[in-house]
Parts: sequence; structure tokens; C-alpha cells
Amino acid sequence: MTITTGTDGAPRLEVDAATTTLSTQPPAAEAPFVVTAPPPAAPSLLARARVDGVTGPAVVALSAALVLGGALLDLRRDASMGLGTGVAVVLVALAAPAVVRFRSLATAAVLPPLLVAAATTLVARFGGHHRGMRELGLDIGTTLALSAPLLFGASALALVVVLVRIVRRLATR
Repeated sequence: MTITTGTDGAPRLEVDAATTTLSTQPPAAEAPFVVTAPPPAAPSLLARARVDGVTGPAVVALSAALVLGGALLDLRRDASMGLGTGVAVVLVALAAPAVVRFRSLATAAVLPPLLVAAATTLVARFGGHHRGMRELGLDIGTTLALSAPLLFGASALALVVVLVRIVRRLATR
């Protein structure tokens, strides 16, 4: 490597390629290349749900969202438990045990009465028919008593679907 002056007077660096080697890569002997196959493609979330079923927490969240929508429709209509909540609870009672994973069937079986109680509390709290906590408690209790056919019917539907799934599982073994 030598420094010379060019025709314009500027210094120039001349490199002799025979004696100087510059490399940013390690020598080939020190870093062997390893070729691996790409990882196998994992099944998508929907594909796993079709095969295994939906997880318990996902069924609870989706069911709660559906019943919340029904309760909000009832609040908007006349601020009492009505058709919106009833239809939503019946749909949940049929669908939740049908799509949940087998090991989470107990979750789906107890879900309808809990959702009816939650919807009743929501409608009673935001319906505007009470003036205090005592009246709120009485309103919730009265509405639950009046909604007993819905509560027991939805529970029975959920248990029928659970039993059908258990019998089908035992039959395929």
C-alpha cells in the first residue's frame, strides 16, 4: 500500500492486490454452513378449533358477549328481561356445549344459569327501576324468580347437548 499524489495534487491511496487482503467474512474453514429444513407449518387457529374444539375460556367469552348483546337489546327496548336475553341464552345453551373441547364440557354445562344471573343483574342495575341497594337486590331476585323457566330450560338444553357428546364419545371408543 502506497500513498501518491495525483495530477490534480490530491493524495491517492494505491493498494497492491497481491500483498493486501481485506475480508469481512471469516475463513471458510472456521464457519461451516448448516442447512436446515423449514419448520413444519402449524395448523391455523380455526383448523385446531374444528378438530379439538374451542377452549373453555373462549367459549365463556363468546357466550358472555352474545348474552350481553341480548341484554343490551332488552335494556334498549323496555329495561326488563325479555326476548333478546332469552334467545341469546338459548343459543348459548345449545352452541357452547356443542363446540367446546371435550375436557371443558363442565364449563359449558354450568354456563347458562350463570349468564342468566349476569344478564338479570345487568338489566336490573341499568334498568333504572331501583333507588338503592336493597331495591336492586329485590329486583334481581324477583327477576330471577320470574325467569326460572328460562334458567331451567337453558340448563336442561345444555345438559342434553353435554350428554349427547358424552354418549357419542363413548360410542366411538
